Amino acid sequence: MFVLSGLGAGGAEKVVNILARHRSARGDDVHVLALNAETPETYFAYDRSVRVEALGGGSSVPVFRTVERIARLRARLRALSPDLVISFLTKVNIIVVLASRGLGLRLVLSERNNFNTQDMNPLWRLARPLAARLAERLVMQTTEAVNSLPPPLKAKAVIIPNPITLQHVREKQSGTDTRVLAVGRLNRQKGFDLLIDAFADIAGRAPNMTLTIFGEGPERPVLEEQIRRLGLSNRVRLPGTTKSPVEWINAGDIFVLSSRFEGFPNVLLEAMSAGLASIAFDCPWGPSEIIDTPAVGMLVPKEDTRRLADAIARLAADATLRHQIGAMGARAVATRYAIQSVLKQWDDVIAAPEETHALYPAARVST
Repeated sequence: MFVLSGLGAGGAEKVVNILARHRSARGDDVHVLALNAETPETYFAYDRSVRVEALGGGSSVPVFRTVERIARLRARLRALSPDLVISFLTKVNIIVVLASRGLGLRLVLSERNNFNTQDMNPLWRLARPLAARLAERLVMQTTEAVNSLPPPLKAKAVIIPNPITLQHVREKQSGTDTRVLAVGRLNRQKGFDLLIDAFADIAGRAPNMTLTIFGEGPERPVLEEQIRRLGLSNRVRLPGTTKSPVEWINAGDIFVLSSRFEGFPNVLLEAMSAGLASIAFDCPWGPSEIIDTPAVGMLVPKEDTRRLADAIARLAADATLRHQIGAMGARAVATRYAIQSVLKQWDDVIAAPEETHALYPAARVST
């Protein structure tokens, strides 16, 4: 059983979809439960053999809603009695631990965001390490994430990055316009306000440059007002969520990850794998492990809009450099994040504990 928050277009949803299809193909009976989804409609298509359930709905009061989620999940855990439960994201992990108490189930918890910096109620923040102690394994995505754990939790942690699944060659762009591209939920974490400020800094001297930010979220009104205030309404677009990654990849020449923090930026992998010259803030966690050399992408100090503007301007002015960085980045991530390698790592975690105990000694995962 995989348990996650929703069934939308996020990174956790994508990884669960990949794993569910993979394990179903291996002969497992696979269930996907979404705690906050009100319908089983999914952004990523599932095989018919995978059973998808939505456990959302109910009270509008957060405390009561959480209690309802725990009760509904516990009922499904009792009914299905899965051999293994794998949950994704901090709050979901805690709810899974609470719902499974006393049922004797194997639990694997996967952290997908930066739990040190993401907004979180103090009670959730206190419960996170306590819940993690009751899991069999903790799946983290970066070395930085593992190193942030207390010693007792490092011993049960394993690093598994997101895989590259998008095999797409971008369409050739004709003309002199330079299209800057960003993708993500429209919230403070993604730092699109910083990206718009950086774009405004160079817009006057780059009249043929545009910025498109794909995604949806609570910050849309704030970002729209910022765009109007800076006089960029004809240069910056917020078209919403695309139906597939291919749509946004074909819409840009330069990709920018402007996040204040990340767990592991899957969208950066997708952009680089398609040959988009990419720039990222060196935020915790993930970008510095993906862009580990200037040959494959540009890292700039986190939240430094002036340096970000300079990096965008440099790539916009040099088509040869864009092509070189795009090609090198695509080769680098294709080697390091191949899907078969990542799936093998998940298979090792999913296997029975006695089969995998020797694979992940504490010394290996705490480096």
